[in-house]
Amino acid sequence: MRDRLRHLHQVQTDSEGFSTVELDSLSEQGPAGPHPDQEVDAVLQHAQEIRLEIQRIQHDISELKDVNYLALNQTSYPSVTKRDSSAVGADIKRRGEAVLQQLHKMNATREDLEARRGGSDPTARIARTQYQCLSNALHEVMFSYSDTEMSHREACKRQIQRHFEVVGRDVGEEELEDMIESGQWNVFGVQVEGRTAQSALLQIESRHKELLELERRIQAIQELFLDVALLTEEQGVAVENIQKNVQTTQASVQEGITQLERAAETDKNNPFKKLFCGCFPCYYN
Repeated sequence: MRDRLRHLHQVQTDSEGFSTVELDSLSEQGPAGPHPDQEVDAVLQHAQEIRLEIQRIQHDISELKDVNYLALNQTSYPSVTKRDSSAVGADIKRRGEAVLQQLHKMNATREDLEARRGGSDPTARIARTQYQCLSNALHEVMFSYSDTEMSHREACKRQIQRHFEVVGRDVGEEELEDMIESGQWNVFGVQVEGRTAQSALLQIESRHKELLELERRIQAIQELFLDVALLTEEQGVAVENIQKNVQTTQASVQEGITQLERAAETDKNNPFKKLFCGCFPCYYN
């Protein structure tokens, strides 16, 4: 009776809801590895930091669209938009590279969790899911930036063609591309008169300068585009491997069930068991 009372006293919970037995055992064990909940919190916090940085890239892309619109419409930059397109593009490149580096770290964490706990562990699955979702998010936002730059390039080309029409020149798509690449504008050697024609020539020069800056931005970030594309391609291979493993596991389980059913049927038809059933009725069922 005394031993029972001592045991009840040990398992009595304190005001915080923890068992004194659990606290004593933890103190005796000393410092241990990270608690699963702590590792989950660390994974989710890291994912949230990456997600916020991707949102900042989206904000930069929205600002770039506004700056490009103002440039095409000859509107001066408002006080809230003090950066030009090159400055915004540089920030997008910097943030994209930082996010890519953080995703590599998250992938290393995922691999460590799967190595220590197995791929079916909840924390490992959370890390894997976060990594896949954020990798896809970075892919989408970076190619949204690429689409924004390419759309602006086409808008500049259309505006250049309209200005060529003002000075009496019809320029085709291929000829315009050659002029953009070479920087040789044949129309500049033609004597033009009138304020409208002179303004058109100035606009052609301005758009050409803008296209050159755009090309430099694209070339500077081209390596990042390739890294992001490779990242999502690796994700596709990983997903395919997971699907194959799941299908293999399902096939193995189904085969095991079939074998169990056959074994049960064979056991039921066992002649020795039928022989003993007459002597021992308890085996009949």
